[in-house]
Amino acid sequence: MPAQNVHNRVLRAYILHLALRDTISPPHELSSDELLLRLQADLEMFRKIKNTRYLNPRTSVPKSGSLHLAFEYAQNPAHHDLFTQMLRVSPMVFQVIVEMIQDHPIFSNNSNVPQTPVTYQLAVTLFRMGRYGNAASLIDVAREAGISEGSVELFTHRCFTAIESLHEIFVRPLTSEEKEKEKEWVDEHMGFRGLWREGWIMYDGTIVVLYSRPGLDGDAYMKR
Repeated sequence: MPAQNVHNRVLRAYILHLALRDTISPPHELSSDELLLRLQADLEMFRKIKNTRYLNPRTSVPKSGSLHLAFEYAQNPAHHDLFTQMLRVSPMVFQVIVEMIQDHPIFSNNSNVPQTPVTYQLAVTLFRMGRYGNAASLIDVAREAGISEGSVELFTHRCFTAIESLHEIFVRPLTSEEKEKEKEWVDEHMGFRGLWREGWIMYDGTIVVLYSRPGLDGDAYMKR
C-alpha cells in the first residue's frame, strides 16, 4: 500500500473525529441552527486542511557541507588532484565547462532572489555524478554540498539542460580533414597504411576511459 501524504492522513483523522463526535452527540439532538453551524465549521476545517501548504512545523535543518573545499584545492596546483578526486575533472576542464554553460537561459530567472552561482551548481552536479552506491543518494550528496535534496535535483537538471544544449557542437559528423587526421593517427600507431582506411566504422574500441566495462557487448566495446 503506498504511503499517504500528511494532508490525507490528517483528513482521515478528522473524519474519524467527526464519526466519534456524532456518536457522542448525535445530530438529531441538535437544533437546525446548531447543525448549520457545525456543518459550516466542518467544511471550513476541510478547506483549511486541503489548502494549508505545511501542516507540520517547519524546522531549519543545519547545513554545512565540505564541497567548498574543492574551490580551495583549485587555488593550489599541488592540490589539483584533490579537486579532481571530488569533481572528477581538472580545475581547467571545470572552468571551461562553466564558461560554456553559464550564459544558458536556464540559469536566469525573473526573481529578485538570484540563483546559486553556476560554478557551485556545476560542482554539485559533477560531485553527484562521481558517486555511486550509497554515496550517490540525494541525502548524502546534499549533506556534502550543504544544501537541500531538492536543490541537488534542481542543480543537476539545470546543468544537464545547459550541457545537452551543446550537443550539436560536439556530436557531429567529422569533416574530411578531421577524418584524414584520425586516419593518420591510426597509421602512425599501426606502423603501416592498412586497407581499413576507406572502410566504415572501422575504429577498434573506444578512446573514452570508462569506469568499468559495459554490460552489453563489453568485450567488443572496450579499448583493446
